[in-house]
Amino acid sequence: MPAAPCRRDDYPDTLARGVKKILIVEDDPVNQMILADFLAANGYETIAASTGPEGIERFDRDAPDLVLVDVQLPRKNGFEVTREIKATARGAATPVMLMSAVYSDRDQSSRTIQLGALADGYLTKPFDLVHLLAQVKELLERTG
Repeated sequence: MPAAPCRRDDYPDTLARGVKKILIVEDDPVNQMILADFLAANGYETIAASTGPEGIERFDRDAPDLVLVDVQLPRKNGFEVTREIKATARGAATPVMLMSAVYSDRDQSSRTIQLGALADGYLTKPFDLVHLLAQVKELLERTG
């Protein structure tokens, strides 16, 4: 069973320190746990969702600073989730990074993103966690 995500309630001083909150929308429990644990170990608060609709609900409820979205999700795929998030006022300002093992051609994935997913970044699985962390930092720095 995956470890419980780190929450602000677990660390009351995170608000004072300006800890960034990352929503992970990933249906694979092992991948979800690895991402949550790695990001928490690097100073981020993490929350998680396992389906597209749950990801949208958690985005609305928890107001994350960044969203990592798997492309292949049950009940609503990552492209649909990204479009719905980006259609909101807060979502338009929140960076979203898609993750997928589906695409191997980087140019094709970039075109797909540009043609309507509105994502701010893309990672092809399996990805290097150090590269993930660099992308996370870059996207969060862009939005302040």
